[in-house]
Amino acid sequence: MTYKNAIKYINENSANKIIPGLSNMEKLCSLLGNPEKKIKTIHIAGTNGKGSVGAFIAQGLIENNYNVGRYISPSVLNYRDKLTYNNQWISEEEFAKTVAEVKAVIDNSDCKPTVFELETAIAFYWLNKKNCDFAIIETGMGGRLDATNVTDKIMAVITPIAIDHTKFLGNTIEEIAEEKAGIIKDTTISSKQEKSVEQILINNSKDITFVQSAKNISFTLDKTTFDYKNYKNIEITILGKYQVDNACLAIEVLEKIMELGFKINNIEKSLKNAQWSCRFQVINKKPLIIVDGAHNPHGIMALRENVEIYLKNKEIVFITGVLKDKDYNTISEIMSPFAAKIYTIESKNTRALSANEYAKAISKYNKNVESCNSILYAVKSALKYDNILVFGSLSFIEEIYKCFKEVIWKDTTK
Repeated sequence: MTYKNAIKYINENSANKIIPGLSNMEKLCSLLGNPEKKIKTIHIAGTNGKGSVGAFIAQGLIENNYNVGRYISPSVLNYRDKLTYNNQWISEEEFAKTVAEVKAVIDNSDCKPTVFELETAIAFYWLNKKNCDFAIIETGMGGRLDATNVTDKIMAVITPIAIDHTKFLGNTIEEIAEEKAGIIKDTTISSKQEKSVEQILINNSKDITFVQSAKNISFTLDKTTFDYKNYKNIEITILGKYQVDNACLAIEVLEKIMELGFKINNIEKSLKNAQWSCRFQVINKKPLIIVDGAHNPHGIMALRENVEIYLKNKEIVFITGVLKDKDYNTISEIMSPFAAKIYTIESKNTRALSANEYAKAISKYNKNVESCNSILYAVKSALKYDNILVFGSLSFIEEIYKCFKEVIWKDTTK
């Protein structure tokens, strides 16, 4: 099986119906020898911040000589970045081989997994074969009925919970919190939450730790410094005010792992070395180009806060696209007033909101908006400005990178 054929096979399962509950996923994992029971899992759920928190935790473990696997969803820059081992993407050859082995098992059964169930089973199977010391697993959506929730875990990690995926998780933050809390087993580490959410998490956990507030926070476009508990002058290069809380959450997780008997040193150094794409990431300095995957009101509010901190009094142009099931009217209201010009784009994702519809929503708050027929046109147009902010659905980020490479980077990046 080739890499392209492996991707094709996975996508062929998109017609398979969702069976409520975890029975289908449990059946699939059983066919594969229950790899999800053989990996030491740190399970992460939450509305925003899962990837960044996972990156901080992974770096802390890797720098202490542990072998760390990760499974994220959705992908960011490439389909293969969903699966990593010690921060390295799975190779095309290894991915194809793994998919072929999983396919052979499924073909001899009556199991019909959804795409996400299949991807998750492939992840468990591969991570177990890699003999990871730790596997950091992100939920796809929710928690209680998420396909990842069949795994045994040493702890549950909860990032900030907010309104998102209301069609599936509930219309109130409390209903959504109950779904996210469904991954909790015993030990839980959580970000700061709204009071009602905190209580739900407390009710579902035997042992829960909430992140405290950081102090002496300082921001530049190169790094953020802060103090947390007994840690002084911590530096992180994953930018954004909210990343301070994400780093603090990772500190609490690493300390809890130490309590479980594992040796962890140099936490501050590992946080500084952690990297994560598309989270208020500066990808070019002249012109200044920042990419952020914010795509729901909670994430957009955090992005606006970053704009006010890092780009105050600067003329900024936006390139943005979202999925049609997101609250794009609220997103437009929050962000649009900060832009001198806005270019709306549409990704190839079947759930993408059209560039025209998005521009129409934005025009209520900023008349200087233009819908674009192509992402390349938006990139070329935006380069007339000195400060460019790209945000929205991660589904178009890979194409954005290709366009910037074609227009300004050529064969090298700045």
